[in-house]
Amino acid sequence: MNKPIRVIQCGLGVIGCNAARLVLEKKSLQLVGAVDPAPHVVGRDLGDVLDLGHKLGIRVADKLSTALQKKRADAVLHCTGSSFAGVYDQLAEIVRNGLHCVTSCEEALMPYYRAPKLAAQLNRLCARHGVSVLGTGVNPGFVMDTLATLTTAVCQRVHSINVLRVVDAATRREALQRKVGAGLEITEFRRLARELKIRHVGLTESLVFIAEALGWNLDEVDESIAPVLAEKTVQTKFLTVRKGQAAGVRQVATGWRRGKKALELELQMYVGARNPRDEIAVEGVPPMRVVVEGGTAGDEATPAILVNCLPRLIEATPGLQTMATIGLARAIL
Repeated sequence: MNKPIRVIQCGLGVIGCNAARLVLEKKSLQLVGAVDPAPHVVGRDLGDVLDLGHKLGIRVADKLSTALQKKRADAVLHCTGSSFAGVYDQLAEIVRNGLHCVTSCEEALMPYYRAPKLAAQLNRLCARHGVSVLGTGVNPGFVMDTLATLTTAVCQRVHSINVLRVVDAATRREALQRKVGAGLEITEFRRLARELKIRHVGLTESLVFIAEALGWNLDEVDESIAPVLAEKTVQTKFLTVRKGQAAGVRQVATGWRRGKKALELELQMYVGARNPRDEIAVEGVPPMRVVVEGGTAGDEATPAILVNCLPRLIEATPGLQTMATIGLARAIL
């Protein structure tokens, strides 16, 4: 596109603020609005909210319609929630206003998996208004699904894929440390895990993404969640994890095909994790092994992939897209 893509940032949490800052750095993008209903940000200049040290002349609106009264836009960066059903109304409003949308909602990576009716409804809405919606992020969205799938491009045949991501949660934001249960007693961790309040959202979506991209019909999909016990007391910037408490989570998603284990995705995300890394092992012809030493830095990579996918999404056919259906995402200027 010759003209900059005009962007509204919806959601001003840690990821949303980082995404907005990144938009400001890009010549191909123009930040024209911001939306967040939180009382402590509504009405403030976005430059102050982002701690830029100068004004931007953009007032944070409490709703999208207010932001659109000030400026016209082409797309929205949406960073508000993890559940596709939970953010559906927000996404539908964005689409009805004729705006493309890249969302960090984890379940939006493969929305047909958990909410097929809502996904089909949003797809029809996108087609009607000539825009597209994409769910992505670092994980889900890249490390354990898109990158794993891309690795198979040089394989004549693929028999199975194993992906391991190990993250030291101590290096991540407070919300993530609490999301993986760091500092909880084991009984409390297990209770919250049963209620799906302690977990990484999107692991099964990553598995289903790979299977669909490869044309595999899975016989069975299962997922397990278990605490990683702290071997010693560890202090982070935000909390203390004592020996014997939960340091975080070990989560495994498995897909079975033709009676054999075809896909296994394992996420270890805990405070004090040893040897952080991303590891992809493809059993096939030829076999492939990819290792990212130190792992992909999620708090930096998530806003990057959201921003970098904007041009690819706008070029895509109107509809509900995935990382497998848009053009090749890459860094933008």
